[in-house]
Amino acid sequence: MKRFFKTFAILAAATTVSIVADDASAQVTSSAYSTGGVARSSASGSGNVRLNASAAASNGGYANARMTGSGYNGGRATGNAIAASNGGVAIANGRSVANGWNARSNSNAIAASNYGTAIANDSARAYGNASANSMSGAFTTGGVSIANGSAVARGRWGGRAVANNTAISAVDYGVGVANGSARSNAMFGGRAISNSGAYSVGVGGFRSSGASANAGAIFGGQSISNAYHFGP
Repeated sequence: MKRFFKTFAILAAATTVSIVADDASAQVTSSAYSTGGVARSSASGSGNVRLNASAAASNGGYANARMTGSGYNGGRATGNAIAASNGGVAIANGRSVANGWNARSNSNAIAASNYGTAIANDSARAYGNASANSMSGAFTTGGVSIANGSAVARGRWGGRAVANNTAISAVDYGVGVANGSARSNAMFGGRAISNSGAYSVGVGGFRSSGASANAGAIFGGQSISNAYHFGP
């Protein structure tokens, strides 16, 4: 497991500095790297978008990657925020909102730190005829690992609403916490599905987990809700 976390942190750091180069067509990207200092990266956006923000710091540095987004009336806004640190602090945030009809949204936040602190937050929302996905992952060895997440989807007036969420916290001999939540509701003939999962894994130390899922279909339609929790 230790080897896994160390390898993951190294690979994540490599990904942060190369991900933009591999996707030249991407709209709104940002990347930062620091050796022993502070690496901050931020990406923002507006109409339609697909976003990315990456930050990597080595030698006990601080890496912070943020990402927001929007999408407006035709929807679509994806995301990604990756922060990796070796022996320091890695924080990744994210948020992706898609608004109009057939709106879909996606947000990922991944933070990895080797013998440090890794925090990942993440949120995805989609409104009209929606679909929203969310994923938060925090990985560390011998440190603190926290992952949150959320996904909200609403689908009004004959729409469908789907919200998925996964929150993963993995730590060896440290503190790991994972939360997760997914909400969904569809109105007037819609279909609402909501899934959520929270997983805390590792060896030794303190682990916690949580999950919440809500789905509602009003005035016809179907409502399905699942929640998963794993925290031995």
